[in-house]
Amino acid sequence: MARTRQIDFDEGADSRRFVTALARGLDVLACFHADEKWLANAEIAARTGLPKPTVVRLAYTLCVLGYLRHSRESGKYALGDSLAALGITMVSNLKLRRIARPYMQDLADRYDISVSLGIRNGLSVLYVENCRSGAPLSLGLDLGSRIPVAETAMGHALLAVMEPRERERLLAEVRQAEPARWPRLREAIEAGCAHWQARGFTVVVRDWQTDIAGVGAAIRQPDGRVITFNAGGSASKFPRELLEQEIGPQLARMVKGLESFVRSDDA
Repeated sequence: MARTRQIDFDEGADSRRFVTALARGLDVLACFHADEKWLANAEIAARTGLPKPTVVRLAYTLCVLGYLRHSRESGKYALGDSLAALGITMVSNLKLRRIARPYMQDLADRYDISVSLGIRNGLSVLYVENCRSGAPLSLGLDLGSRIPVAETAMGHALLAVMEPRERERLLAEVRQAEPARWPRLREAIEAGCAHWQARGFTVVVRDWQTDIAGVGAAIRQPDGRVITFNAGGSASKFPRELLEQEIGPQLARMVKGLESFVRSDDA
């Protein structure tokens, strides 16, 4: 039987295998946020850093393939059904999401807090599951929302359990994207990873947003993919002491228990 050749991804975009045109097309798709529908060429160009003529060609191609939709009236673009089908397939195949949901909901109900599950999306964590209590102060983020890796408990937990080489690549991307803020971000990330090593969870209070506090914990699957969790809400309702002494340990125990279900690459 022929052996499958292992691909080394350390070269990243410098590799001759890297297809720049494909990467640019994916950058166009990634610049849409969960709380907005339509973007103009100029907005896409500003977010991706691509020249407007390049954006026009990429958007045309993506529309033909069904990954974008075009409005004749406004001239703007929205995400298309082909992309939605890919996302639904990926999320449906995330077995751990289905297993974790009842445990997440139980934690949300016990503390009147939002409990979420996410995966890495560039320099962000993308929510793919969210459980809330009925409390009015629950964190108002939903499926498809993105939060920054470098400034959140969920992101710090993800970084803490990543494979070292992959973590270094991600940190280099953060440093390149945020040169002025990098020293403060690096200090917060290092503190978060140290807290995870000591306690099994991370804590961020009033950092990413002024009235948001949360704890994070994560699982690295056999295929290297990291699934990260958080429990968060208003900092005025969830002070650091409560996060450190009760909610953080509860989240860590929940995630530790879920590790027993991670037995194969398709978990």
